[in-house]
Amino acid sequence: FLTQIDLLFPSNASFETALSTSLKVPQYAKGKISLFKIFTEGVNFVEKYSTRRYVVYSTEEDVWCIDYRGVLTLSVCKDTYNELGLVGKRVAFGKGNAVISIPLYAKDAESVKIREHREAALKRWEERRAKEIGSSLWNVLAFSESTSPEVAAPFEIVSVRYQKAVLEDVHVPIVRLTPRPRPQNKLGLNQQEDEDWCETMEGLFGWVGMAGLGATRLNANDRVDPFVAVYQPPLPTRVGTVTHLQWSGFIAPLFVQSLVEFMSYVVHHLVQSLQTDRPDFLSISSHACTWAPVSYVSLKAQTGRTDVRPPLRDPTRDVEDSWCLIATAPQHGASLDAHNAKKCAWVMAESVGKHDSRLG
Repeated sequence: FLTQIDLLFPSNASFETALSTSLKVPQYAKGKISLFKIFTEGVNFVEKYSTRRYVVYSTEEDVWCIDYRGVLTLSVCKDTYNELGLVGKRVAFGKGNAVISIPLYAKDAESVKIREHREAALKRWEERRAKEIGSSLWNVLAFSESTSPEVAAPFEIVSVRYQKAVLEDVHVPIVRLTPRPRPQNKLGLNQQEDEDWCETMEGLFGWVGMAGLGATRLNANDRVDPFVAVYQPPLPTRVGTVTHLQWSGFIAPLFVQSLVEFMSYVVHHLVQSLQTDRPDFLSISSHACTWAPVSYVSLKAQTGRTDVRPPLRDPTRDVEDSWCLIATAPQHGASLDAHNAKKCAWVMAESVGKHDSRLG
């Protein structure tokens, strides 16, 4: 579940035009719906709306989502968990919510008793919500593969168009990505080379972050008082113009995949042609919906199954869950062989908040 995508590259009109014509405008649907209705219709509801993922957009303590497996995941507070009476697992950090997983595709595989118990619990929950807040409906965001009126109802289709910003006369790094130094002998890594590599990568990601914020420290004529702020761009650099495209909304992973594939194609074409009418590097930054109960679903997970469970997390807006990918043509020296011409050089960094168990 993603909420923002940032694309940074040295300004290039041809690339921007190709990007606009090659990628579809991402869309999502928003509206109000009953969770009890979703559960009772199960797989029929998911297939009817041709939708891959749902997430509740709510400021309440309780939140739920449906991922591509067709599994309904609830993250609920202690009071709601006790009232529901459904089997779940407590999260040992953050607010201490409980997580309950319900496979919507397993209707025929479950006993009638279990199904009726869950149905009654969700019905009681919505009746309580109706008394407390005046409505049992949830504010919902969804990825939809269709925009026809029959499919969209009861949702409103929203298009996510990028916002463009241009940074002129700024320090632009000349990106040269190399593999991280590996052990050279039985004694281990060459410590100095490893530290230098990490420092270089840290500088590149720092520059991407500052460019995404439009920081004036990147300006070539920046003359800030060193006692106030000091910034040294990663060397070597050149003075140029950078374009920043930003998509903000509820963004489907399929769009991110198409963007990464397009980026890979551009870098691959750059390697083959050795022309200068394409940006010499590209950067994509992704920001996840930290308020969704599910952060990551393994590729090993199967539709309708809960045996490969997503990592536990505490849904909240005040945490970090992002990654940044920088890609460019590989460094080959004077020669370019056929094998390397099919590749691109890339480096990726990821930042996950303390209330997410995905990275430990």
